[in-house]
Amino acid sequence: MFLALLMLVAFTGASAAGPLRRGATMQVKADSIWFQDASRLAHWQVLKHTGDAAALVLYQDSLLKRRDAWQFLATLEVRIRGHRPKAHQVDVEMTSEGRLRGSRWVLDEDALSR
Repeated sequence: MFLALLMLVAFTGASAAGPLRRGATMQVKADSIWFQDASRLAHWQVLKHTGDAAALVLYQDSLLKRRDAWQFLATLEVRIRGHRPKAHQVDVEMTSEGRLRGSRWVLDEDALSR
């Protein structure tokens, strides 16, 4: 019985983390970091996953100050334009109302609400 329950939980988790469909509308979590350049996102991801919190904060702050990355306080809606699963990166177009509607961004896939 326990094994059946464990398998059910494993399959449920796998289906929720399935591939992102191009053209799908999704929500980006509040306070997520939005990038305009995939290489800057890749470097941010490396720092995030190595666990060097000080280096991550320093890099992130410098990007935000130079407007090479943005951080929005609210949950915002985007349309998926592309997905690079191996890099854990998603290309999106902002669809929320405002002056940045239609702008294109690169996000860490963990920034999306699922």
